[in-house]
Parts: sequence; C-alpha cells; structure tokens
Amino acid sequence: MPSSGFLRRLSRGVGRLASAHGLCALAVAFGGLAPGAAGADTVLLHNGDRLTGRILHLSPDSLTLETTWAGEMKIRRFEIRAVQTDKPVVVLRDRTDHTEWAVISPGDPGRMMFRPVPAEEVFGPSPEQGEQAPRADRPEPASLDVASRSIRYINPKPEESGEGVSRDGRVTLSGAVLQGNSRGERLYLESDFHTRARDWRYSLGLKARRESDSGNLVSSNWLLSGNYDRFLSGSARFAYLRTSFEEDRFRDVDLRSALGGGLGTQLLQTERTQLSLRAGFDVIDLRRFVGPDESYPAFGWGVNLTRHIDWFAAELFHDQTGFWNLDDAAQVTVRSRTGIRLPFVSGLTASLQLNLDWEGEPTAGRRATDTSWLIGVGYAW
Repeated sequence: MPSSGFLRRLSRGVGRLASAHGLCALAVAFGGLAPGAAGADTVLLHNGDRLTGRILHLSPDSLTLETTWAGEMKIRRFEIRAVQTDKPVVVLRDRTDHTEWAVISPGDPGRMMFRPVPAEEVFGPSPEQGEQAPRADRPEPASLDVASRSIRYINPKPEESGEGVSRDGRVTLSGAVLQGNSRGERLYLESDFHTRARDWRYSLGLKARRESDSGNLVSSNWLLSGNYDRFLSGSARFAYLRTSFEEDRFRDVDLRSALGGGLGTQLLQTERTQLSLRAGFDVIDLRRFVGPDESYPAFGWGVNLTRHIDWFAAELFHDQTGFWNLDDAAQVTVRSRTGIRLPFVSGLTASLQLNLDWEGEPTAGRRATDTSWLIGVGYAW
C-alpha cells in the first residue's frame, strides 16, 4: 500500500537523522512505525527505551543491533536491562565449553528466561535421525531462569566460542604518477592476513615500496613478516614465534632475516580496543650490498594497537617492531606504521598512515630515519 511505503520511508529517514544527532529516544519513538517490527528482536534499556531489530552479536562489552532505521548500532552492555529474541540464536554461557541454540526473553530484574532449542528444530532432522515425531507430540523444552550476566555471548565469533576459526585480511594500495615539469612514479602496496582461534592465532604481512624520479629509481624495498601466537591455558598471555625477511637497496640491505620468539600479553581485547605487547629474543642475519655482512642476537619487541571509533566508523592503528643488537647496544632497528582507516562502501577503505623506519647505526652516507606519509585505498574482508 502507498501509505505503508510512506511510513517506512518516514521511519527510516527520521531514524537516520536521530542517530546522526545522538537522539536515540526520538529514533525509538518513530522506529515502531516500520512494518514488521513485531517480528524483530528487542533490546530493553535501563532508561526505559525499547529498541527493535536483529541482534548480530552480544559480548561482555557491547551488543550490536541491526535496525531498519539506523543501520548497525553498538550499545554498551551496562546500558542493557534485558533482551528478547524472536528466533533461536547461538548462545555461549559462563562455565560452559560449548554453544547452544536458545530463545531468550526477559525475566525478573537481573535475570533472563533461557529456552534451549534442539539443533534439529533449527536445521531439521539429520538423515540418521529419520522422521521425527510431530512438534505437537513432543514436549516443549523447559525455560531456565538464569542470571543475565551468565549469558556471555550471543552469536559468538569462532575465537570466542572455541568452535572454528575466523579469518580476515586487508590490501592497501597507494600510488601516484607525475607528469609535466616533474616526472616520476610512486607505488606502495601493503597486505595483511590474520587467522584466529580461541587458543592460537597467526598473521602474515607484506609491504612493498617503489619510487622513481625522472626515470631514476630513488626507493625500492619490501618486507615479508609472519607471527604465530599460542595462548597459555586460555589466559591473555601467549608464547610467540616470528620471522621476517627484508630488502632495502637504498639502506644497503640486500637481505635482513630475523627469527625469534618470546612471551606476550593481550592487555586489551574488546570490540573497540585491542592492545598486545610482546618481547623476546631474535637472531638477525644481515647481508649488505656494499658493507660487511653480520649476524647477531637481539632483544626484540612488538606493539599492536587498534582502536575503533563507532561514531566516526573509523579505525586507529599503531604497529611497531624493534630489534636491539645485544652485541652492539647502539645498533637498534625500529619499524612502525601509524594511521587511520575509514570504510566507505562494500569493504573498501580510505587510509592515511605514517610509516617510520629508524636505524641506530645506519650505513655510511645513509640517514637514520625514513618517514613516509601515505594516502591509500584498500579492501578489507
């Protein structure tokens, strides 16, 4: 009906306006005009607001709700009084090592009603089970009265539930072609791939840069790196192994390879902030184009920080890796990248970042510090 379409457009338009200005209450008031809201999940807040949509994820920190009037919303968990799911969802409760299908509804203050749902009710009977008795002839699973805080996750990620693994990656490209009074080319490629399970994770990274000016090559380098982390007894601490291979002809590095390991800790692991520190020992083998080759033991460290800004839909990041020569205290190598990524459509991101490389004892004729400001476009999955 035309009136139904008008109400839907009005509801979505007012919801987006309210979200943009932080007027959650106004969005809630008009959100009910959208057709089909009665069949959605419901989130009840302590301030009396009632939000409807589809619960995508619930963690100890926050809840992600997909709505028709404001897109995806993140709600801090301490603001939530109760939730009600319209259909079965995957739940991980405290002190359990497996997920369950269940329907959740509000209970007394600080409590929720938890109704387990058999898997065959969600997916249908397996071939081995054959035909099941009609639903009317089977007893309804009894609802459990549980503490709200005991429901740790709804729709947990594989690394949260321990069932399976999650994978993500990113490719970023920055380049320029100069013509006219100045002629040159600049190209920077960066790629990262991560796999995470509950007890382990690994990552692979590649950086490559090439610049020419008036037909003369002025910069050419690449770096390939890998990390493997094994978490200790389910804690935030982990043991790690790492390796890297690097070439930078303008810093007189034909091939610098590193292999090492040590201990680290995941200081912060929330949906908004991830911070990890690591330290250990590495063996460095350095082959030069001109200078003498050398091998040495080193103290190595690493810092990884990511911070998501919900209202700006942006991601701040800082990665740093360092090596300190134990045979020559003045020889320190630091590599870092710092910046911001801003998604804009279908996995595409725009980024601004600063790459900084520093050598405590550079080869004669070379500077200690290399800095690069990069504006690029990337794709994340």
